[in-house]
Amino acid sequence: MNETTGSMTPAEARELLARADSVGASSINAAAWPVAVMFTSLAIMGSLLMIGMHIVTHTGYGAALLACSVGVWAALTACIWPMFQRSTKAGYTKRFLTSLLGYFGLYVAALVGGTILFPTGNLWFYIPAAIALAAIGLAAAFRELRA
Repeated sequence: MNETTGSMTPAEARELLARADSVGASSINAAAWPVAVMFTSLAIMGSLLMIGMHIVTHTGYGAALLACSVGVWAALTACIWPMFQRSTKAGYTKRFLTSLLGYFGLYVAALVGGTILFPTGNLWFYIPAAIALAAIGLAAAFRELRA
């Protein structure tokens, strides 16, 4: 900085702009991790709930309502929690909504299909459903990290 005029040289200005750009890029890259963790959590929770649905329907307990209420809670949390993020990458809303709708569409289809087709439970249905939910959740997490 020039002491007599109080202005920067062009080289100093370029250096400050490059530093500001790197700070902005690192904050946007850090914004992907909470979303990735959320989708990973959904993948784990959804796959465990599918196995839990088999146990619940097989034993005849009325805990299927509990599994469905946990799914509703997860849906509300997944929709509300990301609204409090401070910065996001370009195209975040479209990626997030398509991943979330795909995940919960498969979740609802697995729940409805499992209860209609196998009212007493069928492990051979719920294990592939659990794997599919885990795959969609993890794919959504990797998609957000790579964006």
